Amino acid sequence: MDFLTKKRVKNEGIVPQYYVENNHEAIIPRELYLQVQEEMKRRSLLFKGKEGRRRIYSSKYALSSITFCSDCGDIYRRTYWNNRGKKSTVWRCVTRLEEGPKGCTSRTISEEDLHSAVAEAFNQVLSGGESMIAILRENIETVVCESNEQTIANIDKEMEEKQMELISYANFGKDYENLADEIQALSDRKQAILTEEAESQGEQDRIIEMMEFIENNADKSLDYDEELVRLLVEKATIFENNVVVRFKSGIEIEI
Repeated sequence: MDFLTKKRVKNEGIVPQYYVENNHEAIIPRELYLQVQEEMKRRSLLFKGKEGRRRIYSSKYALSSITFCSDCGDIYRRTYWNNRGKKSTVWRCVTRLEEGPKGCTSRTISEEDLHSAVAEAFNQVLSGGESMIAILRENIETVVCESNEQTIANIDKEMEEKQMELISYANFGKDYENLADEIQALSDRKQAILTEEAESQGEQDRIIEMMEFIENNADKSLDYDEELVRLLVEKATIFENNVVVRFKSGIEIEI
């Protein structure tokens, strides 16, 4: 079996294609790679609402793809509403948009009210001041993990040794299927460690960003801001009588 293509092939002494990781300068910085892994996992967890359906990721508006229905779990979408001749911009649950009340009975919220709720959440965080920063300092200690550099280095070394062994097997016409499986298992383990590291580092970064936000905006009253939402807000959930805003730092504010 070719461990890269996952296809079974007859071993006739043809050396399989392979690569040795970390033997050349990285194309992208490690920090950027970790950020990409974090974002990929975040998006993979989105849009598993009613019947496990998925939605296309959108970043047109800051609240797109991060505003959810408390009833069915689907996302809210920005749309235009013509109610008895009065036109307005509102956010509605996609299941309700597609199926009507029989699919979901969640409420429609005006964009003005949604923006006001998010802005109020920001201002409540700011009003917490030093007490909020103290909570964030405690939070950051819970997500600090030990360095995995040595573990990754050991995996890379073992992978390289097995890859060299695999080439030898192929050159002498030996079956290298078990070796290929071992190399794939090592690669999967390394990917899992990197993903976990990315998540931990991402959490730390988000908490630090929130602390800096509080320190830099003390005693201010803020209006809704798209860029701040993109930077700091993880999720907004629409309930019948309230909105819960969850920040990327882990703080939740109910409005």
